[in-house]
Amino acid sequence: MGVNTIVPYPGKGVAVLLGALLIVLSTTLPYLTLVNAFLFSGIIFSGGAAAWFYIIRHQVRLTYGQAFVLGAMCGLAGGVLSVGVEYFLLKVFGYRPGLESLRLLVEWGTRMAPEEAPTFRQLMDMVTAPVEITVTDLVVSMLLTGAIYAPFAGVGARIAVLILKWQARRGG
Repeated sequence: MGVNTIVPYPGKGVAVLLGALLIVLSTTLPYLTLVNAFLFSGIIFSGGAAAWFYIIRHQVRLTYGQAFVLGAMCGLAGGVLSVGVEYFLLKVFGYRPGLESLRLLVEWGTRMAPEEAPTFRQLMDMVTAPVEITVTDLVVSMLLTGAIYAPFAGVGARIAVLILKWQARRGG
């Protein structure tokens, strides 16, 4: 079984790119990054959107396994692109994506558990401390992030297939 037979239809690159771009948006846009604080829901949605787009655009059926692979490809590509975009934003504009969301979470956490406020502040200090990123760090971060995002996007793609199959059974 070759790589191209896992998702056997042409045009999957556009769907993977769409999912990857949605991942980049959900991991870099201010306050939108909050959506991923809830079980990587932005990543899951991105994989589902890519699978839905692919199925509807090409009018094909995907098995759950094929959908998972398609979503995982989105997650891997999205993780790599996301880290690349974050690095670019940090180097060029000095902007670290997600800090607004983290500040909101820290404020929320200190209100919910005032006795843990020093711990939350230490976390915020660690995350906002200046860092130097080497090329090796960047590549490793890209690969690890892609590997973490891949299964979540794959689950999203499987959910999209499940929903589309359910809708097809209902006739609409």
